[in-house]
Amino acid sequence: MLMQYRICPRFLAFRWSLVRNLLIAASVTTAAAVTIRPAFAASSSAQCTTVGRREGCSSAASSSNSSANMGDQTPATASASVESYQAGSSSVAFVTTPDRESARKLARSIIDQKLAACVNIVPNIESIYMWEGKVTEDNEYLMMVKTRTNRIDELSKFVRENHPYSVAEVISLPIQNGNPPYLDWIAQSVPEKGGRQD
Repeated sequence: MLMQYRICPRFLAFRWSLVRNLLIAASVTTAAAVTIRPAFAASSSAQCTTVGRREGCSSAASSSNSSANMGDQTPATASASVESYQAGSSSVAFVTTPDRESARKLARSIIDQKLAACVNIVPNIESIYMWEGKVTEDNEYLMMVKTRTNRIDELSKFVRENHPYSVAEVISLPIQNGNPPYLDWIAQSVPEKGGRQD
């Protein structure tokens, strides 16, 4: 059952402050700093295969392709993942859209083109910005796009060509560290620049 969550506007600043602090913490952490992996990291049972966590994730038990599941690594192979992830080789790109329909359409196209492994859509963010000499306020949808860092330019070009705004927001931050099976899944889902997996 799909549940809609409403966020009180007064907590929006807190949420963004929390996200900002998490991103700052992630950017100062290096891959070498993670040497101990929690036991639960290898037992992840969710896989995001399409747009958003609520709509596109399936459990490992229901997946027909068990080798593609993020949680299928044994502790030995997951431990190797910690050492093999190159800090900054994956990124999170942020894209805003004016409405849910354009966010969903763009997200599905990005996934279909294999420009990203997963797109989360965060509804009802409040944006305040300067546009054509005036302070403007709009409710928008935020897309958090997980991809390879070397595909950001292609992603940005694709968004520019398919976005309803004349100046589309596409900004990215490198992922310095994270859950090794998830980071491996991003790399497996998004082909290297110039290549396309089918």
